[in-house]
Amino acid sequence: MKKVLYDHQMFTLQRFGGVTRYFADLIHNIPRSEFVAEVPMRFCENHYMTETYGSEYGKFSFPANYRIRRRLYEPVNDFVSKRALKSGDYDIFHPTYYNPYFLKTLKQRQKPFVLTIHDMTFERFPQEVLVYDKTISNKKRLVAEADHIIAVSENTKRDIVEILGVNPSDISVVYHGYRPVVEPAAQLLDRYILYVGERKGYKNFLPWMSAIVPLIKDDSSLKVVCTGAAFTQNELSAFAEWGISNNVVHISANDAQMASLYRHALCFVYPSLYEGFGIPILEAFANSCPVCLSDASCFPEVAGDFALYFNPDDAGSMHDAIKEILESSALRNELRAKGNMRGKEFSIERMVEQTCNVYRKL
Repeated sequence: MKKVLYDHQMFTLQRFGGVTRYFADLIHNIPRSEFVAEVPMRFCENHYMTETYGSEYGKFSFPANYRIRRRLYEPVNDFVSKRALKSGDYDIFHPTYYNPYFLKTLKQRQKPFVLTIHDMTFERFPQEVLVYDKTISNKKRLVAEADHIIAVSENTKRDIVEILGVNPSDISVVYHGYRPVVEPAAQLLDRYILYVGERKGYKNFLPWMSAIVPLIKDDSSLKVVCTGAAFTQNELSAFAEWGISNNVVHISANDAQMASLYRHALCFVYPSLYEGFGIPILEAFANSCPVCLSDASCFPEVAGDFALYFNPDDAGSMHDAIKEILESSALRNELRAKGNMRGKEFSIERMVEQTCNVYRKL
């Protein structure tokens, strides 16, 4: 039986997010007949580890700001992870992010490690990377040292090969898996378009909003519902300038509310210029929500012919796609049915099995 050791990096950094959902699903669904999964970690508030899967870790109730609390958690979790690595009591190491702190110890212990790359966003959009951020250099270093790389889409694999010069045979594509974990809450709103996640730069949120302003003004009952971080002052100013402040709503939703938001939306929209995979697409499919997407990066690969597409660089294309989906209940129903079928192809079981196939080769 092989022991796979994971570390705390992203579980300390994120309370919510696609990377930690991926690792939590992998860790808690790995076949126990063949593998032992271990995550040395003392403190954790990650939603998927503690709420979805019920793992118990310590946590502080103060200070209120999580970014401050995680600074307290990090040195303790670092110590626990390093102690486990130095013990050598594992067969494979699978780090959850790109800090290369473990390389020297792994070489001394002659232990292999697998690296999952979720996207090459920083490399594609370096202008959005903070000056002190070492993600690009750290990732490049780990890619050169990894025994095998997992990419979450063929698009991401092509980017790794193109940008970092990796041999394609050293990369396995393993798609994300998804399954609903809760029953949807009661319907929260009527007549709305759903936008999920971050809204910065390459996410293309404000250009997309600008493109659909005429549709909102023509239908005063139509709303755009956003989850994720609260609106910035820049966003609020744009809404006011466009005269649509009362039509844009922010909701901090729990799992049941998120399921409801997908279930009752006129459509879910993903206008991003680039993603590594796009887990919200699977969330929408699983909740029978019509999906309207950029025809960019990995989106056609993930959604196939089961979504409506637009050109994210063309305001007219974005406007026309949303107009078409708003005006046609027949199209919405068709996309609901298609998406539900497509979503079944992305199971957690398949994701875990294909990841274990990588482990078996080491």
